[in-house]
Amino acid sequence: MIDLSKKYTYDELKNAAMVLVGQYPDLLHLHILGMSHDGRDIFGLRLGSAGKCLICTAGIHGRESTNPVLLLKMAEDYARSAAKGQALFDQYSIYFLPVMNPDGYEIARAGFYTIRNPILRHTLLMKDMPWEMWKYNARAVDVNRNFPCASFMPVKGMYVPASENETKILISLFKKEADSVGYLDFHSRGRIIYYYRSAMPVSYNEKGKQMAEKLKSLASYDLGGRQDEMETKSDGGNSVQYYSEKCGKLAITIETVDDDASFPLDIRYQQEVYREISEIPSGFLREYDCNFFGHSL
Repeated sequence: MIDLSKKYTYDELKNAAMVLVGQYPDLLHLHILGMSHDGRDIFGLRLGSAGKCLICTAGIHGRESTNPVLLLKMAEDYARSAAKGQALFDQYSIYFLPVMNPDGYEIARAGFYTIRNPILRHTLLMKDMPWEMWKYNARAVDVNRNFPCASFMPVKGMYVPASENETKILISLFKKEADSVGYLDFHSRGRIIYYYRSAMPVSYNEKGKQMAEKLKSLASYDLGGRQDEMETKSDGGNSVQYYSEKCGKLAITIETVDDDASFPLDIRYQQEVYREISEIPSGFLREYDCNFFGHSL
């Protein structure tokens, strides 16, 4: 049903999620978690009802158009496996949030005139930036620098953390899913997996490296190290740092596509990258079940 040879608008992504729920009503549940600044629903698909939940996000940066489609494809394929009796999904659930920044996704897809609020649209047009490269939300804020964690840094246009709807929605979900077992955040730059969190103790990062090594073996991606967590101080305040610090559980960043990929991303990446990363969420849960459950991080 999810066609990896097709580019999707935001509305098509949401409609596809609704169709999937109709196909697997006992397994997939659609949740509207809140709204973006331009009034688009931020939605999630939860596979299963087990309290031990893995949270997966994509599309925090608007221009990263490949991963939102892939997370919906994962939801479809994993639901099919669960329907066939895959025991893993009796023990764990997966919360897929495919497009965390729908306004940015639409801007990077078709330009600033996709923003319906005239005040927001005018402000963005005055930025004089190419819309194809747009990574921000409808208020020109980088959502992945907006989380209230140790590395947050105020910058012009973003003086306080958690100022954005998208940020608040994800923080609220993290708090609601108190029994979550981990967090995977999918981005698009370099085919690399990052696990190190500078604000966390050695024991945490040792566990993170163990998990990242497992995921690396599934995707054949490179492994980022301690020196790679933040290239500059302005790289802080992101969702994985927040989750690790506030929830105390593993937060892994999965960077897909080539390091030198140009935007808008070539549609070929959808099929190519899906082959690489489709087993990562289930691989995380299997590794967690075998080596992490019952052990403090």
